[in-house]
Amino acid sequence: MEISNRIRRLFLSLHQNSTSWLLWCCRRKEELIRFYGCETWDLPESIGSIIPQVRLFYSNGLVLIRGYHRHCFVGNPVLQQWVKIPPSPNDSSRVYCLVTRVDDDGDVLSFKVVWYASLLTTNNNLSCTLSVLLYSSETGLWTSKIIHCPHQITSLTDYVTVNGTNYYSNLSQPGVLVAHDFYSESDQFRVIPLPDHPNHSDDGDLKRRALTTSEGFMMCMRTLAQKEETVIKVWRLNNDDSWQLLWKVFDNGFFNTEEEA
Repeated sequence: MEISNRIRRLFLSLHQNSTSWLLWCCRRKEELIRFYGCETWDLPESIGSIIPQVRLFYSNGLVLIRGYHRHCFVGNPVLQQWVKIPPSPNDSSRVYCLVTRVDDDGDVLSFKVVWYASLLTTNNNLSCTLSVLLYSSETGLWTSKIIHCPHQITSLTDYVTVNGTNYYSNLSQPGVLVAHDFYSESDQFRVIPLPDHPNHSDDGDLKRRALTTSEGFMMCMRTLAQKEETVIKVWRLNNDDSWQLLWKVFDNGFFNTEEEA
C-alpha cells in the first residue's frame, strides 16, 4: 500500500516524543516511516538498517531478531534491553520461533529460542518426528529435543503460541490440533480434538475456522451458515485440553453461554 504524505506527517506529529520506533511493511520488506532520535535500541546498529536482512519473531512483548552470520538477539524494544544469543551448535539448523513463559499477571518470566533441525515423516507418511534445538534464558545453554507426533504436520509455519506451547492445525488428520509445550520434558505432541467438527472429512472446515489467543488462552472461532442466519461460535481451550463454549454470535445479536464443547 502507498502511504500519503498527509498520513506520514500525521504519524510523525503524533510520535515526535518517541525515542525509537519504526513502521514496517513486512510483505514488501520496506521501511515506510522511521524516527530513531539518537537511539539504536542498544543494538550494534539501527534496527531499520538491519531489518531487510533479518527475520523477526515475537512473543508476549519480546522480539527475536536473526540476521546474517547466524547473529541472533532477543529483547524488549520498549525497555531497549537486548540479549545476544550464542550461535546454535548445529550449523545446518535455522531459527524457527520464540516462546515465552509468563506469570498470572502476564509478565514474562523466561524465554526459549527454538531452532529447527529437521522434520521427518514416519509410519508411511502418517506421523512425523520434529528435531529442534532450544536456547534457554534461564540456563544460558543450548539443548536438543526430538518430538514425536502421531499425525503428519503439513505446515510448520502456521502455528499459534500460548505460554510456551505451539499449536498446529495443518495436519494430515482433519478435526484435531497437535500441541507441544517447549518447557516440558515430554517428547510427544498432544492431540486435541477441535470443537464442533463434522464427523466426516471437510476440506472447507479450516476456511470457516480461526485460531487465536486471548488473555493467555487458546481460542477457536467457527462460522456456521444456517437457513435464516449465520452463527459464529467462540471457544476457549481450558488447561485440561477441553473446549469451553463462551459465545454464540447471531446476525441479530449475541449471548453468553457456559456450555461445555
